[in-house]
This record gives sequence, C-alpha cells and structure tokens, in this order.
Amino acid sequence: MQKYLLIALIAFQIQINGQTLEKEIFIIYEEVLNELQSTENITGLENKYDFTFILLLDSTNIELIEKTRYQHVDEFRNYAPGLSLTQQTVGFVTDKREIREIFQDQNSLKRILDCTNTYNSPNIAMTKFRYPIYIKGNQAIFETSGPTWSDTYSAILKNGVFQINWLGGDIE
Repeated sequence: MQKYLLIALIAFQIQINGQTLEKEIFIIYEEVLNELQSTENITGLENKYDFTFILLLDSTNIELIEKTRYQHVDEFRNYAPGLSLTQQTVGFVTDKREIREIFQDQNSLKRILDCTNTYNSPNIAMTKFRYPIYIKGNQAIFETSGPTWSDTYSAILKNGVFQINWLGGDIE
C-alpha cells in the first residue's frame, strides 16, 4: 500500500514549494542505469536525462553513458570537486530516514532554501527548486534557480544530518 501511495504521489500532479508539478520529481540512478543497459537504441536516450547529474551520483558507468552520445559528459568533472565536504557545506538535523522524504516535505524544502540562501539570490522568495531531483540511495543532486541564475548542489542524508554542498552555478 505504501509503495502505491508513493507512486501515486510521484506520477500525478502534485504541489511542491508553490509549484505544480506534472512529471516525476525524482530520477533514480539505478532505474536509469537499468534503462541504459536494457535499451537497444541507447542513443535515443541522449536527451532524456541530465547525465551530468547521473555521473555526479556515480561515475563508474561513464562508458555506458558515453554510448548515448550525450554532449556534456565531461561537465561533471567541473562539479565533481565540490562533492567532498568543504567550507561551503551547510545542513540541518532531521528525523527523516530517506532523502526522498526531505524533498517531499514543505518544511524541509524551506530549510534547504534557508541554508543555501548565501549562495542564491538575496531574495529567497524568488528561489525555486528545479525538478527533477536525481537520487542514488541517500544522495541527491538538485538545482535551485531564480530569475537569472541557477545553482547545483549535492546532498547526502547520513546519521540524521542532511548535508548540502554547493557544486556550482550559472548566471544567465
């Protein structure tokens, strides 16, 4: 029953952070890997996913991703140094056991925006989450954005602490 409820939440229109979402909010690493391994036309998946985010979660299957002819395979190397904990690591204590729960909880989403405000627009009200969120286990790669910028983060949930690392950003 719980599994069906989660699928229903993800598959149908939902409201998160004031944004109505009509697509899946999570891309699961293992599911992408299975799809890559089982498809006959791997180049047809070139634009289906952000493979930079997939590689940031785990780059051990880079050769498989390169077969898709994804044009930005090397971009993950620009972000990868930020994956280790740095002075730009922020976070909070939580009672959530799975990282998905954090991204499904309005209070946790607000806490993420509050924690990352130092790297974002001075006007936190203009900050939005960009979906989908890429997940492997209790690790996630996600983006926030404002009117003229976006920031990419890695996050990990470990021992009741949700840690967020800024990986990079773009000013448009």
